[in-house]
Amino acid sequence: GAVYTFQRRAVPPLPTMMVGKRFCYAVLLFSPATALTLRSASNNVTATDHKQHPTFQSFYHDYKSGPGIWKWSNALDAYQHHFGGLAGKSPLAVAEVGVQSGGSIGMWKTVLGQGVHFYGLDINKACLKFQNSTTTIFMGDQADDKVWDRFYSNVSMVDILVDDGGHEAHQMSVTFRRSFDHLNPGGFVATEDVFRKDQWPFLYDTTKSIDLWKDQVESVHMYPGSFLLQKKPAHNDFIASLPSSSGVVDSWEAMWAAIQLHPGTTVVVKNKLWGSLFTEANMHSIVQEFVHLYEAGGQTDDPPGCAFTPAPVCTATVVNSAQMNSITGVHVYQDALYVEAAAKAPIISAVRKGDTWIPYR
Repeated sequence: GAVYTFQRRAVPPLPTMMVGKRFCYAVLLFSPATALTLRSASNNVTATDHKQHPTFQSFYHDYKSGPGIWKWSNALDAYQHHFGGLAGKSPLAVAEVGVQSGGSIGMWKTVLGQGVHFYGLDINKACLKFQNSTTTIFMGDQADDKVWDRFYSNVSMVDILVDDGGHEAHQMSVTFRRSFDHLNPGGFVATEDVFRKDQWPFLYDTTKSIDLWKDQVESVHMYPGSFLLQKKPAHNDFIASLPSSSGVVDSWEAMWAAIQLHPGTTVVVKNKLWGSLFTEANMHSIVQEFVHLYEAGGQTDDPPGCAFTPAPVCTATVVNSAQMNSITGVHVYQDALYVEAAAKAPIISAVRKGDTWIPYR
């Protein structure tokens, strides 16, 4: 789900806490709308397989009735950008914290193919009704290590884990920390809906884990509201899919100047004196530079207040920070960092889809 419970106010400080400890709100922010060609992730994937699967964006656009789903528009772009190359791979294990009304289950299976087995974790027993031969639902609190012990004793490895759960910093930190050892080679962990300053401790916590894993990390991707990591090896040449480079700089000051001077391009940051960018110190500096990608100025709902209800008709739009207006994605590799300078201020919005909704807890 796309809702995020900001108070509507003209100026920060913005965040209200989420209503209760409900799970299942989602976001995964993206980069510019670039046409992408992703090489297959498996020998089991063929060109024919790709033709049989819609994109995340087209699935969402065409979805009218069924279990509710609510995703930010740029979340769908990010799914396609990073996960589209996995379409048709079999088997494919997809885990999601936050099941709620169940609409995303069909999205994963339709877009990525019938080789998907979906593993969900939620606190709402109503989600158990979605279980079938290719869907397994676990009950439990994502902040509880014992819950993950039980989860991973049943689900040893996954290809994609999406955290669309409770969105509190400690919950996201535990989920992220426990994920890496259970990602298949080339697998992803994505954390969504990070839009409030009180969630920033999660971002700084990731720097410690990434340092521990640094020899096995392929890349880290920072989008407005979303944080994604890929385990080695990459399935495709992601860097080649980015907008053309406007040049290489070796300092933060030069980077910020280049972002303003060259909208719509990729600014490359590279400094040999820094060493691996996946050390805790370097990742801490990177988070600090781009932390305002994770502090929105609020959210507007149409109709007003719909985000707090299970109303099937609801559109939410994020109020961008200045950094969200100028950067659409930051891509960190061991020896270089690639910053996508926005061609224009992005609109981050979400339209509820489907007509069957489970009330939020």
